[in-house]
Amino acid sequence: MLNLLWSLPNVLVLLSILYIFLQAAKLLRQHVGVGAALFFGFGLLLIGCSKSGTGTPNTGAANLLTTVPSNAPFANASALKQVALGGSNQLFLRADYYTENGRITKPRGLYAGVSGFMLGHTWQPVTGFLEKRGNQLHYTAIINHHWSLLGVRVFTQSGELFEGVMPPAKN
Repeated sequence: MLNLLWSLPNVLVLLSILYIFLQAAKLLRQHVGVGAALFFGFGLLLIGCSKSGTGTPNTGAANLLTTVPSNAPFANASALKQVALGGSNQLFLRADYYTENGRITKPRGLYAGVSGFMLGHTWQPVTGFLEKRGNQLHYTAIINHHWSLLGVRVFTQSGELFEGVMPPAKN
């Protein structure tokens, strides 16, 4: 619920800025002409749409298990888990593991991704753990939750912990 409430200031500030720009375009149209108002509007669109990222591009989900070497052979089984984060956002976890005769022998990887849309929130997977207990995999994923106001990070809630059991793979 708090996630949804935080989206409200983002919407209000965005609508206020849009209203100010529309009033500025209206004033330009009255005093200079329609061409200048259109030029102003398209200029703002170009500036707003050409947002250049300062971070590194997302090249896909990284393995959250830091103890697995990058050149380890691929696993022969996997399990998926979906966790609600609030609003329309979902945390998707995929555990890769080795099996032999239908028994889990060793975890290989834990991958996390977030889907959904909510203004003012981003989630970033940090690290994770997989532990074999009997013939089940117990997961722990640590996620940073960033709270933003119009794309400017205001607060970071570090170390949100998600734990549970991966559902067994369907054969």
